[in-house]
Amino acid sequence: MGGGLMAVEISPKMQEFTQEVFPAFIGTMRKDGSVEMVPVWFEQRDGSFWINGGTNRGWFKHLQRDPRITLLLVDPKEMFRWAQVEGRMVNWAEDPGGEHINHLSHRYLKKDYQGPRTGRIKI
Repeated sequence: MGGGLMAVEISPKMQEFTQEVFPAFIGTMRKDGSVEMVPVWFEQRDGSFWINGGTNRGWFKHLQRDPRITLLLVDPKEMFRWAQVEGRMVNWAEDPGGEHINHLSHRYLKKDYQGPRTGRIKI
């Protein structure tokens, strides 16, 4: 299954890093050319990065207009241990019932997602 973001070849060291649990910061382009950076939960599997959000999020609207995206991964315990991934959104899908956001909630919080599960998308 292909990811919502362009698949990339990932080194074993990067694979290990992306399996750790910390937020990513995504960068998208606003209409005026400025960059918006926001923290998100993510997961990486099979060379693709997956994120989840609401259809009303500014970053999602930016990606619909301009699919370029940058993910910045920073180890919160050692800020100079980081990775930057640049790519494009290749597709997105609704997250009916919030299954994907619930999966991410278990990755990050070890419990079911407590927020709204409707109107969510996975990229």
